Amino acid sequence: MAHPLELAEPSVIDEELIRNCITTVEEMSIPEDKKKEMKTETELHDIKALSFSFQNILKVDNLDGLFSLVKLQLDNNIIEKIENISHLTNLEWLDLSFNNIQHIEGLDTLVKLTDLSLFNNHIDKLQNLDTLTELNCLSVGNNSIMDVGGAIQYLRPFRNLKMLNMQGNPCSRDPEYHMRIMAHLHDINYIDYRLVDREKVNQAKEQYQDELYEVQEEEQKKAEDDQKAAEAAVKRKMHQDANLEGIDTLFVEMFNEEADVEQKKLQNLSFWVEIMDEIRTEFKTLADDFINNTLESNKFKVMEKERFKVCMKESRAKIDAASIALVHKFESKKKKLLRQLEDMREEDAIKKLKELQDANDELHDDLLELELRQMEADDQIISEFERRMGDLVNKFTEAAQNAFFAKVRGQENDFYTKAVDHAQQELEQFAAGQLEEVTEEASIFLSDKDIVMGSLNASHDVHLSIIDGCEDKIVTKEKNDYKNQVDTAREESSKRDRQRITEIGTVFAKNQREIEELIANEQEGAYR
Repeated sequence: MAHPLELAEPSVIDEELIRNCITTVEEMSIPEDKKKEMKTETELHDIKALSFSFQNILKVDNLDGLFSLVKLQLDNNIIEKIENISHLTNLEWLDLSFNNIQHIEGLDTLVKLTDLSLFNNHIDKLQNLDTLTELNCLSVGNNSIMDVGGAIQYLRPFRNLKMLNMQGNPCSRDPEYHMRIMAHLHDINYIDYRLVDREKVNQAKEQYQDELYEVQEEEQKKAEDDQKAAEAAVKRKMHQDANLEGIDTLFVEMFNEEADVEQKKLQNLSFWVEIMDEIRTEFKTLADDFINNTLESNKFKVMEKERFKVCMKESRAKIDAASIALVHKFESKKKKLLRQLEDMREEDAIKKLKELQDANDELHDDLLELELRQMEADDQIISEFERRMGDLVNKFTEAAQNAFFAKVRGQENDFYTKAVDHAQQELEQFAAGQLEEVTEEASIFLSDKDIVMGSLNASHDVHLSIIDGCEDKIVTKEKNDYKNQVDTAREESSKRDRQRITEIGTVFAKNQREIEELIANEQEGAYR
């Protein structure tokens, strides 16, 4: 059967409808004159609550600019899709009940929502609510949700949820419906508009204790995984900021079978795993020392950047204050003269106005002089930043090249030498039949000395190439970042200088026009 509203032409949300639907956040009786005033005088950006109930709306649209909206009622319409409300980030109360909505979507940014009603729609799954952690009341009754277990599992992370209505869904016909909700959801006070009996909650938890134990174990594991992921993200960001990206994974990259295709063959050598473990330990010690030292020294770079910002800000604040004082002084002089003009003779007035012209010329010159001083100050601050930051960059590149990459190459060369010595001994033992438990694949590999030595040489070359590539990437990035910082500082300073000179010229020209008009008026009066 068709929705009763569907028989009429759908309404379009426009300013007239918005104003007609203005209401209050709290339900209260408002005198007609106050209601009319509220609907005609309230600015759109100040509207707190709207009630579009029973308006035959098909598409949610044209709500731009309603940034103060706290409460939005769109119930009893023919809406098919939740859309065009993601900018209403101050919403706390949203009613979309009695519509034709099939999917929950478009709510991700409404993180202040505490009350959400999707009652009586066509929704078959709870989804896309993850960001709405402040939800206190959720009504999804009279929908098409089949899986009570899936719904409960989805809602477990919503720690602030106190009221839940799922009555009228197929899942609510499950005999264990209420017990499962009470057992699994935290601190629910109302289920389907009925107050929860705390004694029954305890019974439910006891009844589902095995299931709850498994769920809690999974949640604990997920929380630990999330924590590790968060820590890894923080670590990754710290390494990126300090230009250390790729250092802690360099060893893995060197011995990765995709990069070093000889690895699979070389693993046939009986000693390979042992000497790989040795170099892995040596590399980790070297890498950890370099990373820790660099993270510590990077603090000085951060301090230097902050010092530069503070110096620029303080320097410009002084010049700006001096410039503003000059403009205010001129404006005061101009206002004082304008008050006196009516009582002056024409020739005296013209004389004073020409003096004001001279003062405007002087203001122009003084402002330009201040701006020139600011340009010089900026240049000195930037040059000092360039020198100090350049020293830190040079220290980093020197440490990277000499204290780390050169030593990594040394470790790789030692590893290669050790591998060659061990390989020669193993080849001799194999030729003499002294090796035991040799696999068929290893036997084929060891039967050709040239192939073994060729694999070792090729692997060694790949490792050195990867080391060189990582070093080049890090050193190049360090130098480019440094250059970009200095270039950006100079470009911003130059752009500011041009804008300020244009502003000075605009102020001068405006004052000049006003004074010339006043002089012309005085001369015209004298002529008459």
